[in-house]
Amino acid sequence: MDKSNNSLTNALTILKSFSMDKPEQGVTEIAENLNIGKSTVHRLLLSLGSEGFVYKDPNSNQYSLGTSLLSLTNIVNSQLPIVNESIPILNVLTERTGETSHLGILEEEHIIYLQKIESENPVELSTHIGMRQPIHATSIGQVILAYLNEKTMNKLLPEKLEKFTDKTITTRDQLKMKLSVITQQHFVICVEEYENGFASIAAPVFDEAGQVIAAVSIVGPMNRIMKKIKQKAFIEEVRSAAGKLSEIIKIRRRKRYCEKFLKEGSISST
Repeated sequence: MDKSNNSLTNALTILKSFSMDKPEQGVTEIAENLNIGKSTVHRLLLSLGSEGFVYKDPNSNQYSLGTSLLSLTNIVNSQLPIVNESIPILNVLTERTGETSHLGILEEEHIIYLQKIESENPVELSTHIGMRQPIHATSIGQVILAYLNEKTMNKLLPEKLEKFTDKTITTRDQLKMKLSVITQQHFVICVEEYENGFASIAAPVFDEAGQVIAAVSIVGPMNRIMKKIKQKAFIEEVRSAAGKLSEIIKIRRRKRYCEKFLKEGSISST
């Protein structure tokens, strides 16, 4: 890797290190957490700051994400119609189940939340839009993994998986057994696999080619979720929400294809 590519990689890694849990960081903290030299971190932060991608507090000398990222966020949202399309569906899902709902996609070795609708029921749930979580210990991650081909799955999953709770699945073979069940029932239930005291249910979102592109989930306190699971309609609400979003995505893409075909046809005929 040449020097320019290495600098770009480090700069992007620095930007991704900021989160809701760590909105502000100093040079030393970033350097230690990312194993990058302090002088390199300082130089890259200066460059990012000059373009408005990070902001330095003159009093604390701490850095946070800058306003230039807001315009990029708006562009991303406009290019990902699934985000906007999911809002009314997730609103209904949360209203009918009484639990917090999410839309998530696969990003490298993690899932990332694209949308979240909070439940009115009070719950200390540490999730937010843009948050990354492990694929093997979350319902969204597991339901997406279940529909990947084995080669891709093996690339994403090491033999030994990180343990978060006593109920986390920690081997690839054990996880594959659970994934095989998911493809049969088209949903998954995770109970305290990532965070003690919480359970979640997720279902897949498909595109027009039958590929899983995202997943819808609800999350809540374990005891409350497990009581509701006894009602068959509860799980069906999650599956139905994912199914409706799948249909919307398919219709939208077919519409785009038709518009493109008509446009190209009209151009070629003139």
